[in-house]
Amino acid sequence: MDSERRLPSRQLVELISRVLLDSELREKLFADPETIARAFDLGPDETQRVKRLDRQRFEQRVAALRSA
Repeated sequence: MDSERRLPSRQLVELISRVLLDSELREKLFADPETIARAFDLGPDETQRVKRLDRQRFEQRVAALRSA
């Protein structure tokens, strides 16, 4: 198993869960990911992961989940 791949923190799981359901928070996340990451107490590695999220791909997945 790759030692670089770790399970996400409880804070990151909470953030992603809320962003999936809350379009206003999703807007804030993509507008200012660093501030939102800080608000959810993410560490530096997870903050970088959040900053690298592809908005178009994320929105496509949200739409797919909603239509399922």
